Amino acid sequence: MKYRLSRLWKTLKTEKWLLLLCFILGFLSWQGISQKIGLEIPVSKVSVDIDVPESWAVGEKSVQHVNILFKGSQEDLGYLNNEQLRVVIPITEPTAGEQLQIKLLEKYLKIPPGTTVVEFNPPEIFVTLDQKAEALLPVKAAIVGSLPEGLEVDQIVCTPASVRVSGAQQVLAKMKNIQTEPVDLKDRQNSFKISVPIALPQAGRMRAEPEWVSVDFVLVQRNSTEKFENIPVRILCAAGAPRTMELQPKTISITVKGQQQRIEQFRTADLFAYVDCTGLNESTEYDLPVSVDLPDGLQLVRTDPAVVHVDVAKPN
Repeated sequence: MKYRLSRLWKTLKTEKWLLLLCFILGFLSWQGISQKIGLEIPVSKVSVDIDVPESWAVGEKSVQHVNILFKGSQEDLGYLNNEQLRVVIPITEPTAGEQLQIKLLEKYLKIPPGTTVVEFNPPEIFVTLDQKAEALLPVKAAIVGSLPEGLEVDQIVCTPASVRVSGAQQVLAKMKNIQTEPVDLKDRQNSFKISVPIALPQAGRMRAEPEWVSVDFVLVQRNSTEKFENIPVRILCAAGAPRTMELQPKTISITVKGQQQRIEQFRTADLFAYVDCTGLNESTEYDLPVSVDLPDGLQLVRTDPAVVHVDVAKPN
């Protein structure tokens, strides 16, 4: 026995580098195998759904998505993504208005055999249930982005103008309208028509009928205002009337409104401001309103002053 131990010790001393190499190779092989069968990967934004009886709906839910850490083989984990995964929590005996605290468990997921859940983040959710109801709600188009300079939205028409929405009774009671998914106005140059889906609130079992609406956007040149100074006031009277009339003041300022492009093309020579002096008595003074004729596409906002003083002198 002593001889055998001595011989073994002698062999170990002679082949120690070979044994060390075998040990290293074995360790690396074990690491490679454990990594293949024990990998951990996170999958973010996995949808969370609550399965309730047909006459019920989800009123509030603390989160819409969760992050999940999975463990398994490299092959099995390669099939996992947030588009295919879904957490489905069944509630068979709901109670209206009661807040439920639900711990997230692996059984609420359908995952490949050999794959396990390490953790959920958050580990639990809070849910409030309610009776299902229906409401006919007007549709409001949601918009994002800005129109090019000089354009503005004149009118938005949704067809149909209202849709039937079903969901939790308390949620519907607070809703005065339902919006569409946002429509981007960037780079739009002309009026347009587009089909847009209804944007449903982040609550379970919300449905809209129809799910899509048609939206007409009417775009026009943006209106602006501009003030013109020292516009002469003219006298309008019967032809050949032998009278002398004095105006005070003789000029006024005029503010007009219209499309920016139209105003830029406008000239003060196109303005015609006047007072109607037909039928006035001699040797009399009057305060008369000023009238203004404008080109098409422009509107009169105000004149300053709005009236002028007219002194009708007696003819010589």
